[in-house]
Amino acid sequence: MAKASERPTDKSLFWRIVEDVDVRIDHVQRALLRYLADVGGSATDFELRTRIHHPPSRIKMALDGLSAEGLVDTANSDGYLVASLTRDGRRIT
Repeated sequence: MAKASERPTDKSLFWRIVEDVDVRIDHVQRALLRYLADVGGSATDFELRTRIHHPPSRIKMALDGLSAEGLVDTANSDGYLVASLTRDGRRIT
């Protein structure tokens, strides 16, 4: 079992991502990353909509942007979109 400090859901990873001045993410994307870090690294789009309080289209747009940056992975499971923090939390350059 990995140590807590090695997991991609570690809070320090979140702060490294969102506090980096070169990372341009909006307030919805920041809220999504914070929520994913809080809940262990992954959540469904339904759960994200309920917790972040934005419409489905805005959540999808934010996830697409985070996915393009390499900060989250998305997959479909049982009719839901599941977003997960990436293993290294690095942007694709």
